[in-house]
Amino acid sequence: MGLLAVVVVFVVVVPPILSLQFQTKIEALRKIVIATQTSSLPDQNAIPEMMKAFALRNGGTAGGPPTVSMSQSDQMRSGPDATFFELEATQLSGTRDPGFVWEATAIMAAVLPMRVVDSHVGGKGWLEVRIAGAIPVASERGSDADKGEIIRFLAELAWNPDGILNATGLRWRQIDPRTIEVSIDTTDGVVAVRQTFDADGDIVAIETDDRPYQVDRTAVPTRWVGRFWDYAQFGRYRLPRRGEVAWVLPRGEFVYFRGIVTAFGPTAQP
Repeated sequence: MGLLAVVVVFVVVVPPILSLQFQTKIEALRKIVIATQTSSLPDQNAIPEMMKAFALRNGGTAGGPPTVSMSQSDQMRSGPDATFFELEATQLSGTRDPGFVWEATAIMAAVLPMRVVDSHVGGKGWLEVRIAGAIPVASERGSDADKGEIIRFLAELAWNPDGILNATGLRWRQIDPRTIEVSIDTTDGVVAVRQTFDADGDIVAIETDDRPYQVDRTAVPTRWVGRFWDYAQFGRYRLPRRGEVAWVLPRGEFVYFRGIVTAFGPTAQP
């Protein structure tokens, strides 16, 4: 086989194979999340009344669906001076065993198709970005990813009312009349996120002090904050339609993600 033929085979055949393998890995994670939602109902009396009332008012039920699915139209950027780019995303979240799989697609620089997975499954975090689902351009695994992704799960409980009532391993602490801390044990210690409520009892902000932030390929514990607003009805659920998260850096707040929920509900069973 000539050199040109080898190049053609590589360009035409290999990327679709790699993309399929990537998608197969993502689907395997989704199947694990679905299969592991078997934990028994936690003690409802351990959940602070303000948090329990939020979950019940917004569609959550004790013993509700084991997984929920969400669609989003999002914006992200890679750095404080970068411009936002558009993504379309879906997320599968567990309501018993803490875990999720977020998958997104985007077009970078108007021509490059990108596929992203961000997940926490079986206690392990994984972030990967690939061009056309084939060529990796960013990847995070290991203990820092594990911690960062379970923090994300806790921070997104406003988007998972059933998880508030049903997820195993969550510990709650009322800090003041409008702040509740939720924490969970991990292999590397306790991870905690503070949830802030407004006067109407809706979650409007979250924060944690030490989510790992990559600086020159080194993870630095960094304050991480988020905001929720524009509550809307999605079937029986009432959720914040909009949210954003940011790193609090020495130079100021770096908002890197903005999301708009476009659909939400129990995951359709196969």
